[in-house]
Amino acid sequence: MENKDKSTQSDTNHKMLFNSDGFELFIKILSVSVTFILFIFKGILYVLPCFLETPSEEERREEERRRNEISYYDDEGHGYTRDGRRLF
Repeated sequence: MENKDKSTQSDTNHKMLFNSDGFELFIKILSVSVTFILFIFKGILYVLPCFLETPSEEERREEERRRNEISYYDDEGHGYTRDGRRLF
């Protein structure tokens, strides 16, 4: 004899959240958006060094030469730079 009372029967065919189609769609949308954001971020990191270019070695040498250029001599013959450093 079969039990027809629904309250005593167990529901074995219930859908869980992780098996639902809505959750699958949510995960797909989330993964696509994260992939897109990472793609944009990599592009920014690739282009950013062009705008933050450091001075070349030649420019650094020229700046060092200008910094060490003697601006004046004192009475004893010592040379000084513009920022007041004594060279010799």
